[in-house]
Amino acid sequence: MPKKPTYEELEQRVKKLEKDAIGCKQVEEELRRSEEKYKTLTTNSLTGIFIHQEGRFVFVNDRFAKVHGYTTEELLGMEYKALIHPDDREVIAERVSKRLKGESVPSQYEVQRLKKDGETIWCEMIAAAIEYRGKPAIMGNIMNITQRKQAEEHVRTLTQQLMKAQENERQRISHYLHDSVAQDLSLLKIGLETLFDGQPSVSAKVRQKSSELSKILKRSISAVRDFAYNLHPPGLDQLGLVRTVYQYCEEFAEKKRINIDFFAAGMDDLTIPFDTEINLYRLIQEALWNIKKHAHANSVTLKMVASFPYIILRIEDDGKGFDINDRMVSAIKEKRMGLRSMEERVSLLNGKMKIQSRPTEGTKIFIEVPYKEKNGFRKEEHIDH
Repeated sequence: MPKKPTYEELEQRVKKLEKDAIGCKQVEEELRRSEEKYKTLTTNSLTGIFIHQEGRFVFVNDRFAKVHGYTTEELLGMEYKALIHPDDREVIAERVSKRLKGESVPSQYEVQRLKKDGETIWCEMIAAAIEYRGKPAIMGNIMNITQRKQAEEHVRTLTQQLMKAQENERQRISHYLHDSVAQDLSLLKIGLETLFDGQPSVSAKVRQKSSELSKILKRSISAVRDFAYNLHPPGLDQLGLVRTVYQYCEEFAEKKRINIDFFAAGMDDLTIPFDTEINLYRLIQEALWNIKKHAHANSVTLKMVASFPYIILRIEDDGKGFDINDRMVSAIKEKRMGLRSMEERVSLLNGKMKIQSRPTEGTKIFIEVPYKEKNGFRKEEHIDH
């Protein structure tokens, strides 16, 4: 039989149990104070705070509930996906899964969410994986940015309208220069060249002066037509984007003494809006002028490919290259709009633009623009200057 404990041993055990009990009460008290402090912080927060565990909300603060039009009681136990817009639901669920596994995913992003009445709102969200009451969970906070997004969209719309008006005005001026000014100058040149026909008495000196004036008029006519073409390429309406870009590259290469290798695929049978066409043309135009002015390149490779649902534009040169951060800073100081103008055009087309460049290593520009039409038939064209 086991030996019975003595009175002294029993007394020590009782004291130890009393000590452990006191320790537990202290821990419980600390935990209670901590939770009260946390609740005070979250209640007074300007952003919505939530915790969801196993797919359901286990904590939300008043701000989070108010943003979505619910009470806190209504949200507790609800699936977190119910508040995510269907367009973003799959992406967010994937990020939650990866975050809980410890994989790297963006911690801050914009997301469309749903209010109780079905209204869609835009929120900026920050999320992280935590342990809550001994189990893995996702904690995050949100801020309603719907008004900011609406303001950005309003600015985008106004800018699009402004650029469209600018293109219309360019077209009007281009037609006037080509159809009126250039034609009048051509008639003047013909009149000057035939002015002394049948007048053998006119001196050689006068005829020489007339010939010199005719040459000046010829240069002026060429300059006016070039200017009109740059304002609005007439071929865009008749020939389409690919052939117009081909002609522009051919002329640019000849005049600026630079090799341009132009490649297009899948573009010929597309019917895309004029706004998209003219902006793609302007992007190519701006890129080539930037290369000539700043890169001092000998050759350029330009690729334009339709790969549904995007039109992909890739422009590479073998020029001197540049440090991207330094260039952006200097461009702001010097009020130069080259790359910034291109980025603005791409943004208006809801596209993406990426630049890769290093000093002495040339520059690569990648542009991706969405388009609505899908075409199964694809042609390829390769033009080398």
